[in-house]
Amino acid sequence: MAYIRRTVVYAHAAPSPRRVSEGDEAARYCDDVYRDRLPPAGPARWAAEMKRASTRLVASHTRAKPKSTLPLPPWAFEDAKVVAAIRKLPADYQHWLRYAYADSREWADEQGVTVALWARFEPTLGNARAKTVKGCKGLAHLAAQCHKSRKNSGKVIHEPARLQELLQITRANWDKHWGPRWHAMHGILNQLDREALEALWRITE
Repeated sequence: MAYIRRTVVYAHAAPSPRRVSEGDEAARYCDDVYRDRLPPAGPARWAAEMKRASTRLVASHTRAKPKSTLPLPPWAFEDAKVVAAIRKLPADYQHWLRYAYADSREWADEQGVTVALWARFEPTLGNARAKTVKGCKGLAHLAAQCHKSRKNSGKVIHEPARLQELLQITRANWDKHWGPRWHAMHGILNQLDREALEALWRITE
């Protein structure tokens, strides 16, 4: 799991080098930059004569400008293979891998992880009150952010004390009801992480 996790990180850590291409169209040029072809400042009559006697040159290459033949390093193809493989996974796995390890800034990925978490967590609530459900939805979004940080740096970015303030609950209420829900969400995200990495491993091995 650690190996495939690092593979995803490295595949998105830096852009792959690209071949230099200037397009396939023919390159156009003219002699506008050659000042000695144009009449210099001077008497108006002499300048007019020089202008009539000068022929402006406009031409085109018969071939397109050549492209760079610089070869791409082997790891560039491996990275591209990993990125392409992620796109073949189920949507929940794609969202998690891009959000957690590719450091995606796309709201669709962060939202996708939260929705995937909620789809797995909601059935465990049973006949919970509407206020509890609303609080759990907000908690699910924070759990996704926190679990991403824990996987990448081991840091907890949302401490229980702060969550208690956001939920406006007591420490006793947190310990009895909300704490177990918070840990259950992390358990679900941990399972989603394992499933996504294993699925990626199977299609890239």
